[in-house]
Amino acid sequence: MNAKKMFLGLLDTVVKVVFIIFVAMLIVKYAKVAYDYGYHIFNQTAVSSGTGRTVSVTIKDGDTAKEIGEKLFGVGLITDKTLFRLQEMFSEYHGMEKAGTYELSTTMTPEEMLAVMSGGEKSGETSTEETSGETSEEETSEATEENSEDVNGG
Repeated sequence: MNAKKMFLGLLDTVVKVVFIIFVAMLIVKYAKVAYDYGYHIFNQTAVSSGTGRTVSVTIKDGDTAKEIGEKLFGVGLITDKTLFRLQEMFSEYHGMEKAGTYELSTTMTPEEMLAVMSGGEKSGETSTEETSGETSEEETSEATEENSEDVNGG
């Protein structure tokens, strides 16, 4: 009888220890997953660097972040659909995506893609216009500096 109680007590202890180890392993595993997601939500990276490739993506009216993420994942613009949904949820463009066809690049971060799809920057044409607008402002300020040097110096 004593041996039986001792065996059951030992078995009970072993089961509890195995259960505690199992729970601890689950906590460590999912804490690591949560940390990785949290890190990548705010430290976004593009799929590729350098020139990348441009892909045309069509967003329909009423598409959710999940559906947009699936489209972007399907054409290789993002590496994780769930991460994209979380990035969209925490971005300033949450729920602002507009229907349309967009030219997106693998060198863009998810935040940049969301900016384009929300109308903050419209495909390649707006980027070119903004760049040329910045150039003309720079040229104007350079011309103003040259004129002031001519007036002061001569």
